[in-house]
Amino acid sequence: MKKIALVHLFFKTSLMTQLPYRINFVTQALSTLFYFGSGLIGLRIIFTHTDSLAGWTFYEIVTLLGVYQLIAGILAFFVMENVENLPDKIVDGHLDETILMPENTQFLSSFGSCNVWAITDILLGIGIMIGSIFLNLDQLTLTSFQFIVQLMQFFVLIGCSLLISYSVRMWIGTLGFWLGRTGGGFILFTSIWAMGKYPVDMYPPFFKWLLYTLVPVGVVASIPTYVLFNGMGILPFMGLLFLTFIIYLFTNSLWKMGIRKYSSAAS
Repeated sequence: MKKIALVHLFFKTSLMTQLPYRINFVTQALSTLFYFGSGLIGLRIIFTHTDSLAGWTFYEIVTLLGVYQLIAGILAFFVMENVENLPDKIVDGHLDETILMPENTQFLSSFGSCNVWAITDILLGIGIMIGSIFLNLDQLTLTSFQFIVQLMQFFVLIGCSLLISYSVRMWIGTLGFWLGRTGGGFILFTSIWAMGKYPVDMYPPFFKWLLYTLVPVGVVASIPTYVLFNGMGILPFMGLLFLTFIIYLFTNSLWKMGIRKYSSAAS
C-alpha cells in the first residue's frame, strides 16, 4: 500500500508539472492516432489480398496492436523516462538523494516521475482491444468457461509482459554502473521491441528465435493475444509465470550488485 501511495504522489506531482503544457496532450493524442491509424490502413490493405497473415486473422492482429499499444503506454506512463535517465544519473553521481531515502532504491529509480500524456496510448490500446474482442466474439466464445479461462490467462500474461519489458529496460539502465552511459542500448532495444507489434510467426526462423529468447519481445503482445483467442495449456502457462519470476529475481540481483558498485558524487 505504501508503494501505491508513493506512485499516486508521483503522479500528482507530475500532473501539476505537466498540466500547464496542455498542447503536449493534443500533440501526443494526434501523434498516437496517426501512428496507429497508418498502421491499421496498411494492415487493411494487406488483408484485401489474403485471409490470414502467418496464421493470424485481421481482428487477431488488430487486437495484438491494441495490446502492444496498451503495454507501451503503461511503460511510457510510469517507468520509461525514469529508466532511460538512469545511466546519466549513475555516471553523474546523482543517485545520492535516492539512496538516502527510506525506500527501495530500485522502486524510486523506476517510478520517480510519470509521463502523464502517455494516457492517450493506454486509452487507445484499451479501446482497440475491447472493440476487436467484441467484433470477434464468435471465435472467443466456444464455451463460457473456456472464454473466462482464456480471459484470465490473457490478463495475467499482460502483467508478465509488463514485468519482462520493464526488466529488460532495467538491465540496460543498470549496466550503467559498469559501462557508463548506455543510451545506445535503449535505442537498439526500442528498435527491436517495435517488432513485437506484429505476430512473431511472420518473421524468419532466426528472428523468431531471437524475439522469444535473447530479446524476449515476442512475449510482449503476441503470446497474450494468441492465448486470448486460442488458450494455453497449464504447463506452458506455468512455465511463462516461472520465467517471469526468474527474470524479476535477476533484475533485482543485478540492481543490488550495481548499487554496491556505485560511487556517489561526494566520493
